[in-house]
Amino acid sequence: MSADAAGVASYPMVEEADATGVVAAVYADLLEGMPFVPSLFKSLALCPGYLVLAHSQAAPVLSTDEFGSAAQQLVTSVRDVAEPPADADVRAGLAGFAGPLSRMLLLAAGLRLALDGELDLPSAPGHAHAPRPVQPRQPAPSPADAPAPRSYGEICAALETPIVNTVWRSLAARGLLEPAWAALRPQVEASRPAADHLQARASEVARGLPWRVAASPAALEQAGVTDARPGMAAVLDAYRATLPRVLVLVASSADAG
Repeated sequence: MSADAAGVASYPMVEEADATGVVAAVYADLLEGMPFVPSLFKSLALCPGYLVLAHSQAAPVLSTDEFGSAAQQLVTSVRDVAEPPADADVRAGLAGFAGPLSRMLLLAAGLRLALDGELDLPSAPGHAHAPRPVQPRQPAPSPADAPAPRSYGEICAALETPIVNTVWRSLAARGLLEPAWAALRPQVEASRPAADHLQARASEVARGLPWRVAASPAALEQAGVTDARPGMAAVLDAYRATLPRVLVLVASSADAG
């Protein structure tokens, strides 16, 4: 982990503008179906070899109806946990992230199961396409560039996480972070039990999804990145804890409009 100018401990990320080689290839592929590269992938990109394996496992399932339905069920299960912000612009800014947060939560859970060798499913080789330009339609500012280091520190402290998710950075870039956090911060403590339950539920759901397992211990060994396993496990665990804590706060805005 590193610390930003405000002294906030955080996981470094490889932003779109800095992506090269296989990282750029994975990002370009992701951007064919997403407006931006999710923070989870940017953190996994610290080990390009593992990122390739994670992407190879994620790509076949992310676009399936089964995965999308499972992710939506997670959102629905926590939509009444928090009160949505009163400000319509803030609600709209939050609403679009409920789906991506739930999808990345399922992905992080599935990758963690694979990393532990707990998915008894067909294997798939890990490979990335040739590098292409990385051109996000809605690039999220990096934690260092977005003008909200103090708010980021408060968010990380309240959620007990080293991760500044894309949702917060996007809100900061639009001038909506302060009112959003002012509305959500008082609900963090009360929403924690639901977040913990959601984390456990996500692992159960992920176990039943139709993965082609590409990020197993054997695959890491074959790719020569076995030494990255503890670090990638720590990153995945951080996201598995953080994503539910954010999702329980955001889900109500997806329905409130």
